[in-house]
Amino acid sequence: MSVYKIFPTADATIYSRFPTQNTGLDEILEVSVKNGVNTIDYTVAAVPSSALLQDDIRRSLITFTNQDISIIEGFATGSWQAGLRLFLANAENLETTYSIQVGQVGSSWDRGVGKFSDYPVVTDGASWYNPNFYTASVNGWTGYTSTYYQTPGGGNWTGSFVEQLFSYKDSKDLNLDVTYIVNNWFSGSANNGFLIKHPIEVETNPTKFMALNFFSVDTHTIYPPTLEMRWDDSSYVTGSLSIINNNQFVVSIDNNLQSFKYNTGKYRFRVNSRDKYPARTFSTSSVYTVNKALPQTAYWALQDLKSEDIIVDYNNNYTKISCDATGSYFDLYMTGLEPERYYRILLKTVLPSGESIEFDNNDTFKIIR
Repeated sequence: MSVYKIFPTADATIYSRFPTQNTGLDEILEVSVKNGVNTIDYTVAAVPSSALLQDDIRRSLITFTNQDISIIEGFATGSWQAGLRLFLANAENLETTYSIQVGQVGSSWDRGVGKFSDYPVVTDGASWYNPNFYTASVNGWTGYTSTYYQTPGGGNWTGSFVEQLFSYKDSKDLNLDVTYIVNNWFSGSANNGFLIKHPIEVETNPTKFMALNFFSVDTHTIYPPTLEMRWDDSSYVTGSLSIINNNQFVVSIDNNLQSFKYNTGKYRFRVNSRDKYPARTFSTSSVYTVNKALPQTAYWALQDLKSEDIIVDYNNNYTKISCDATGSYFDLYMTGLEPERYYRILLKTVLPSGESIEFDNNDTFKIIR
């Protein structure tokens, strides 16, 4: 198995209420509809004076480079998945159920160097009106599908959206399968990144107020957006090793170096497993050192030691533990982990009986610069 985390090269929020403003260096990405709290009409010079604009829709743009994404073509030999992850900073007035849509941006755009707090506002870079810089055009996002409520613009897109539905008790972080879109890029479609928005029926509701703020690539936290490229490259060949088949066993990792450079690349962790109470045999070596293979239904996960957030969760397809004639193992890509953070390795085994056993042996390591 493999999970490879990629960080964005650019992101920005675009605002219908401030349609010329660029926010490419903001620490927050907004996906909001605040139509219900606007009480003051306003006009924009590029729009006829008769148009009183009251909508307040906020969409986000985010992009990852082809060079980073193409790792999947070099390593994945079977099924693979691309997952877009955004981590919630704060939210207001969320409904018990709602959804977020992610689409494929139809044209290139420039992140710019603006912030929402800038005065005067920075107009060079992506904004509600234009993908690159503000001109007299009311809507420079042309050539592809686009929808807006009252203020023309808001980005454009090609193809259909993928959607994540949130219910009352769900995690409010965005974790959406965008394999369909990434596969379009591999098939020759231009990679202009993702557009993240509420459904059109929410955006065009004149009384709707629902706000979600996610951390951007410019955040000073450990929660920047990521694109997780996941694929199954596991191999299970036990050779002469016996396989653990009961719940009386112990596991350990024997080659944890405890610190790794952030650019180390892939590192293979070896997992030793043995019976807790081995049967007595006539042998010149200790029966307590006989290594066995974990079952094929064994998995690993990764946790941030300080925040206790699960960075990579157990997954039946993409975090399977492999095995060769030496023993069980899994590969971990260090490149997608945050420098100067400590991480804990967690292990889980599902026995043939269906019993699930988890191990936390305090196996930790640090990523250093």
